[in-house]
Amino acid sequence: MKLSSLLIENSILIDPPVQNKEEAIQRVLATFEPHLDSAARNMAFLRLMEREKRITSYVDYGVAIPHTKMEQLSRVLVGLVTSNKGFDAQDPPDTKVHLLFLILAPAEKNTLMLQTLAAVARVCHAKEIREAIRRTKSPARIIKQIEESGIDVKSTITAADVMVVAPAALQPETPLPDAIGKIILSPDDGLPVTDAQGKLLGEISSIEILAIGLPKYVDLLKDDTFLTQFEPFENYFRQERQLTVRDVMTREILTCEEDTPIIKVTNMLVSGRRPRLYVVRDGKLHGIVYRRDLLSRVLQA
Repeated sequence: MKLSSLLIENSILIDPPVQNKEEAIQRVLATFEPHLDSAARNMAFLRLMEREKRITSYVDYGVAIPHTKMEQLSRVLVGLVTSNKGFDAQDPPDTKVHLLFLILAPAEKNTLMLQTLAAVARVCHAKEIREAIRRTKSPARIIKQIEESGIDVKSTITAADVMVVAPAALQPETPLPDAIGKIILSPDDGLPVTDAQGKLLGEISSIEILAIGLPKYVDLLKDDTFLTQFEPFENYFRQERQLTVRDVMTREILTCEEDTPIIKVTNMLVSGRRPRLYVVRDGKLHGIVYRRDLLSRVLQA
């Protein structure tokens, strides 16, 4: 099924006079009137706003994808708001939304909701398509652009559908104090390590760094009371100026290709007990699937 077939021309709003994401959602919901009565639209709005309190629908690239499920629906509804100027995302603060896709799905169609979300995400990841939609002034032409993109609502969710753009990677030669500074500023406590050509080599996280501060073989001892005799992180401070990322990084990471099914991705994260999995293309870092994101992107879709 093509994503374009789910779009409703009357539910594509070009540069409406909205100030924020909440107003944009209300505008789109009003266009769903033939499919949802007034009470159902109010319920949908409340559910969407409740979800926004838990986790923002803003994804990246100036795109927001609010979505929820409704008992009264018999089909998936997809609406769109475009804005060249951009309107307030509300969360994150000081962020503008230029494209807002609103998705409503029947309550019992969990898989179809995930498949539709994944298809919309693929549209938004493609910069050329995203920018073309933003510039277009005709709802019919926007539907045509999405149709011509060939993006389908696939039957299988893959790693590419749930991954996020990887943060700037560290180089093996980066001094360890510099790496620590970058990790502190990162939303995650670990960063990928690549060579100059972008080939994924491993990662460095708080675990590898903090382990430097512990005496060797401490994990083999049954009695750790002797640790009180050591100065805090003495080992680390003695070596910090000589160490680089290469000395501390781990090569024991989880990786997969873009077309890896989501069930296999989930199994790798669970059985490997790792917080992140790196998506590669020809050995080069392409994205990251965070274990925590599976809760918001899949279980709370």
